Amino acid sequence: MKHWRRQWLMAVVVVGGLLGSAPMAQAQSCASPYIVASGDSLWRIAQKCGTAYAALLAANPEITPELLRIGQQINLFGAPPAPTPRAAPAPAPSGAASASSVRGAHGLPRLMIANYMPWYDVTLWGQGATSDVPAIPYNSGDDSTVQRHIAQGRQAGLDGFAVHWFQPGDPTDQNFQKVLAYSGGQNFFSTVTFLRHILPGASKQSVVDALNYVRGYGGNGNVLKINGKMVIFFSDMSRVPLDGSPSAVEAWRAIRAQVDPNGDTVWIAEGLDPSYLSVFDGLYVYKIDHACCPGSYQKAGSWAQSVRQWEARTGRPKYWIGTIMPGWDDTRSVGRPDLRAPSPAFARSRDGGAYYQKTFNAVIGTSPDMIILHSFNEWIEGSQIEPSVTYGDFYLNLTAQLAARYKQ
Repeated sequence: MKHWRRQWLMAVVVVGGLLGSAPMAQAQSCASPYIVASGDSLWRIAQKCGTAYAALLAANPEITPELLRIGQQINLFGAPPAPTPRAAPAPAPSGAASASSVRGAHGLPRLMIANYMPWYDVTLWGQGATSDVPAIPYNSGDDSTVQRHIAQGRQAGLDGFAVHWFQPGDPTDQNFQKVLAYSGGQNFFSTVTFLRHILPGASKQSVVDALNYVRGYGGNGNVLKINGKMVIFFSDMSRVPLDGSPSAVEAWRAIRAQVDPNGDTVWIAEGLDPSYLSVFDGLYVYKIDHACCPGSYQKAGSWAQSVRQWEARTGRPKYWIGTIMPGWDDTRSVGRPDLRAPSPAFARSRDGGAYYQKTFNAVIGTSPDMIILHSFNEWIEGSQIEPSVTYGDFYLNLTAQLAARYKQ
């Protein structure tokens, strides 16, 4: 996986005066070619010149949006104005995880949630550790940040967050509580992606204790549920402390026997190993592309099939959660303190939103029980849809379009 142990990573960035709350410039007439000036990003050029961002990309296939240079020429011809994607209206509160009346596999409402990282500190954004930076730099623990993120998630058509969570009482736990509190009365349902087992010094008992703690959130009205049961996502399955168990699967079996012997919560495991379905209630894939294997997301059909085949063979219902992603770039994280399992850093171009739509199309044909977006704000890995300096709210609005397609 995928996580910085980030000394509660957070950040102030000053990049050529780009950040802050200054209003966007009004569209104006621009000469072509446009000459990149200090403070420009491709998205801001599109806004300034009244041109669609995606059309600018199409007119300049040789450029890398994240690496514009002062004095670089941007072709405006062949990039006519086009409508910016707009978010679908947020649904009215219903008090239950039924934000969509459209049903998918197993008769569940079609929900789309997003991986959410709650550990940033305002000092991160100036370190050069990310390929892009937020349009508004922030501390994850600020109440205004959490409120803004929930509003943006709803604007994007999301039904909730999977908040990456380390242990009771730490900032990830405190910020999960804030997500639940500020979602109150709204049709927005969140849960945790459980990570206690990857912390240094973790033991099987510490995992049991942490899971018992997490299950205490199950009574909250804004916790994500399936058929009335709290959903918990897990990651890095193989990194669980064995403490005498012969395998990771058996270690998890022993843990669940202590924590949830009657299956009162829904446990979703990360990965492609169907053997985890003997313990867990479903599978999802976190990383759907790799340095070694571009286009791995196209295997979504076979990933889903492994779950459906296990279900058919055993007669026990299991959930397949499909993953979509707008892009990836963790090349700037190399050499920094990291809790992630080692893997080669790489970048996958967003192609003006085309890559995102390809990952969505690959998943939509598998009849997923739920869609999980990676991610709302994983800046270290460059997979975020949160409004940024480079892209503005383009990916927030594109997500709203994809969510609407899924739910219709």
